[in-house]
Order: sequence, then structure tokens, then C-alpha cells
Amino acid sequence: MPVISCRRCLLILIMLFQSLSVLAEHKMMVLEQGVQIPQPDWFKESFLDLGEDIEEAADAQRNLVLYFHQAGCPYCYNLITQVFRDPVVHARMQQSYDLIALDLWGDRSITLPDGSELTEKEFAVKLRVQYTPTLIFLNTDGSPQLRIDGYRPVDTFLKQLDQLQAKALPLASPADEVGAKTLDIPIGKPVAIQFVSDDCDHCLEFDVDILERPDTQKLLNNFTYITIDLGSNPQIILPDGTRLSARQWASKLGLSYFPSWLLLDAQGIEQLRIDAYVRAFHFNSALEYVSEGEYLREPEFQRFINERGDRLRAKGLKLEILE
Repeated sequence: MPVISCRRCLLILIMLFQSLSVLAEHKMMVLEQGVQIPQPDWFKESFLDLGEDIEEAADAQRNLVLYFHQAGCPYCYNLITQVFRDPVVHARMQQSYDLIALDLWGDRSITLPDGSELTEKEFAVKLRVQYTPTLIFLNTDGSPQLRIDGYRPVDTFLKQLDQLQAKALPLASPADEVGAKTLDIPIGKPVAIQFVSDDCDHCLEFDVDILERPDTQKLLNNFTYITIDLGSNPQIILPDGTRLSARQWASKLGLSYFPSWLLLDAQGIEQLRIDAYVRAFHFNSALEYVSEGEYLREPEFQRFINERGDRLRAKGLKLEILE
């Protein structure tokens, strides 16, 4: 299946000069395996009765945010040390939100608004948390208002806060372009679909640092690999026969970070998506998780990541999680 976008090469050239300054500013910080990450003092001290927490936040004209994390998570560490320490992000989060930290593997008891009780790890499974960090912004009635699965750099994080507070959709769906190409997503082999946009600051970094790696290329060979350029907005035919534009599809999926990836099984069913800033280890883990059918054995992606890391270390390989 050919890559979609006659504008792709031009897009990369345009992004090159835009991205160099962004990449110079954005440097992920390394964290040793298993290290606990100190939480900022402005996080809410909670008895984990979410009904009460939602009411208290509403009384203060704020919203509640659930933050799922785990020890040793480099993306959580960078959220805390880079994103939340940015002066603009720090001020806006403190002004508008009560944030509660929840351990992905924790055993503390949480009382849900309906009165039922779950442990932190049971609650994470209920909410299908597959990445850390995961941030879930709640409405005053406790319903999800925004969900951020995975790490976002400061610029992207602020854009999402802008969209949330303006109650804007992540992606508008303009009228379909005349003469837009049609893509028929195949079945019979796993499919890896990459979404890129005109203002994709980190697309070039992803291309150079990750997609050109031999180990990544080997894993991608197990997929039909497609790139969808939201700028050219092609028409899409989904496996169920639905027709819609690329922007409409991305908006329907709720994609908010680019490049984003959708990983489908051989029947065209989504098994995992990557809608966050990731490095090679986690991206390659996602490719293996879907192409090898590991989701059938282990429904929790984070557990699979830990297993894969242990397996590679047992072979004597040194893992650089943020490489």
C-alpha cells in the first residue's frame, strides 16, 4: 500500500526549519528504572472519594483531573519536571484544576461517585489506562471532558488546554477537498496508520530518530504501513464501509498529538493507538504488541512493556528507554 501524500516531502522540508528550534528546546530527561517521582506540592491531598472531590472542585469553580502514573516512568518524570514546571502550564493548572495522583499499580481504595469501591489498579483497568502518564479531565458531573493518554511537550499540552477551555474540538472538519484521493484500508494483515498534520512539530524528529532505525523498520514490515496527511485531507473508506474525510476521522478518533498512530489487527480492528510523544522502545513495543497478537494474551499494554523490557535485559541488551 503506497504512502498517502504527494505533499509529504515538501511537508518535511517546511518542518525542518520549524522543528530545529523546537527540538533544541525539547530534551527528554532520563530517569533510572523504578525510581519514585516526587509529586508537586500543589497536587490535591485526597481521601480518594471522587464524588466529594468533584463537588469540592466545582464549589471552587475548578475541575478535577485524574493523573495516572507509575514509578520509574520517564514520561511521567518529564511531565512533572518539564511540563508542570513551565510557568504558563503551572499557573493555569493551579488556577483551574484539582489534580489527584493515582498509581497505575496501586492498592489504595477509591470510592467512585456511584458509591462503589475499586483499588487504583482496578480503576485503571476500568478506565482502560494503557499509558503513563494519563490525564483525565472531568466535568463537574464527573464525566470525562478531556483525556490525554501519554506525554505531551509543553507546546502541545498548552494547545490542548486552550482547546479544552475554549471548548473547541481538537480538529475541525472542513468541507471535503475536491479531487481528494480515496484510501481503502486493507484487511488480511495488521495495519499501521500514521497521521501527520501541517503543524506537526515533532514529525521530523520521529522520522529521523525512530522510523529510520533498522529494528523499527523490521517491525513495521509486519504491517501494511500507511501515512495519512491531514493537510491534503483524503477521503477514507473504513473496513466497515464508512466513508469520511481524513480530518473527520481524526476528529472522530479524538487524536490530538501528531504524529499519531493507529494500529489495527488483520481484521481491521483497532488494538492500540499512539497519540503521544514516544521514543523507540515504547513505539517498537507497540508494534510488537499488535503484530505478534500479544494483546490476546495480555490485555494491559503496560504489563507487556515491562515484560518486553525484562526479556530484552535477560538477553544482555542495555535498554535506553528514551533513546
